[in-house]
Amino acid sequence: MTSKKTRRGYDVTYKWVTALLRERSFEEPAARLGLRLAGQDRAEIDFLGRTYLIAKDGITLREQRIPWTVAAEGFEHNLKSALGYYFLSDFSGEPVNDFCPLTHFSHGVFDNRPSWDITLEKVYGEDPDKLRRAGEALGFIMEKPGTWHYRLLPKMPVKIIHYEGDDEYPTTIQVLFDKTAIQVYKFEPLAVLYMCFRQGLAAMGKELP
Repeated sequence: MTSKKTRRGYDVTYKWVTALLRERSFEEPAARLGLRLAGQDRAEIDFLGRTYLIAKDGITLREQRIPWTVAAEGFEHNLKSALGYYFLSDFSGEPVNDFCPLTHFSHGVFDNRPSWDITLEKVYGEDPDKLRRAGEALGFIMEKPGTWHYRLLPKMPVKIIHYEGDDEYPTTIQVLFDKTAIQVYKFEPLAVLYMCFRQGLAAMGKELP
């Protein structure tokens, strides 16, 4: 049995989110944030070809239409917490379709992409057609070759940009958020959502031929 001292941070966070869900009504947040009600005190939210059920006793995977699995420890807890924080958000506006990198919201704390954030490049960097096919399955909207618009969550559009490398610079795949994202999330859960998206999209690519 895991003691409080050894309990993982992602587990503590998920339990905290679940406790907050128990205190919320469901109809108003679901309508305001674009979620589907699935009965009394239950709502559905989609993420990368999956449907999760948000309820007062926690968040569970209800359906997986596109196969992918992330083996990293804590991934599912982190993702469920991020989805729960979306439901708990007080945001009542609409996206403005003005996009920026995650670091824009960090006020200089994170100036460069961390070295561990290279998952997408490992999977898609040398095969942009695979990224295109993954995007087609998920519903990416191509703005121009190498640039896609995607509704990650109902009020959370993102832009995915594939920058092809050369002899001097490596290939990069950038994920940009609408500038209202920081009104939906505080920075830390937004960063968790960012990494869950990158890891999930990369895992999906590993399943493609």
